[in-house]
Amino acid sequence: MISMRFDLQRALIPTLFCAAALAQTPSAKPLLTLDDFLNSVDIPNVRIAPDGRAVAIETSRADWDANRFRSDLWLYRDEPSGSGSPVQLTQSGHDSKPEFSPDGRWIAFLSDRSAQSDSEKPAQVYVISVSGGEPFPVTKSEEEVHAFAWSSDSHQIYFATRQWTKDQQEAYKKDWKDVVEFRESERGDAVHRIELSEARSCLTESPSKACDLTTRAKQLASTPWRVKQLEASPDGKRIAMLTDSRTERWESLEAYGIYLIDSAAAGGEPRKLLQREAILDLLHWSPDSRHIGFSFLNG
Repeated sequence: MISMRFDLQRALIPTLFCAAALAQTPSAKPLLTLDDFLNSVDIPNVRIAPDGRAVAIETSRADWDANRFRSDLWLYRDEPSGSGSPVQLTQSGHDSKPEFSPDGRWIAFLSDRSAQSDSEKPAQVYVISVSGGEPFPVTKSEEEVHAFAWSSDSHQIYFATRQWTKDQQEAYKKDWKDVVEFRESERGDAVHRIELSEARSCLTESPSKACDLTTRAKQLASTPWRVKQLEASPDGKRIAMLTDSRTERWESLEAYGIYLIDSAAAGGEPRKLLQREAILDLLHWSPDSRHIGFSFLNG
């Protein structure tokens, strides 16, 4: 037993010396530092173009000068030569959740790019050409856009935002000032539709002043809940809507449901398709517009 132990020690000692020597060689990969970790780039969202030849990428990284994280959009094209590299589409640092139009010509995204360091602005829908250029706003409201989706023909954008009128907002600010009212300050959402051509012509008609996009959007439906996702059917006839808690807190499963909206509707209540004791997520239509896939947690 003593002899075997001695032989094993003699065999291990050279191995340990070799390992220590390798660790000291210049070719060894350096350890990840805290600065490297904090300066790393995260990729929260990736979307593939309808033709499969391009990818929209959202990046998030620390901006130490602005004391926040910045989100930018990049576009990668599948070049025949195989030498393609990502091209930066936006540089405001406030852009997220890119979505290709079905015809592949446009990318819609959410942005609060008008926000200043001393105030917060609600995220709105912007659109940019896949060829680049300056993005233009499609929505303009004092309320944040919670969800949006392209129409199947790429001519319209559906979006959901809290249904408060300007008078309601002013009355609420007057009553509560800077006090945050828990729960009761939340309201349900309204789903609207706006023509892409309307948004573009609005900017052309009023290049030197703020364009009133709010009056050009048409309300399709309303819900007492917060809209988490919108998804238009491929045949263009319906919109699937996934709802969430108004406060986005997991306090009750009652708020989670899947509803259908007629894309030609003008106000009214959406039709309930599914509601179950589970947290629903990730809607997706089948190509024939006959089925809806979804995921769920719990239940």
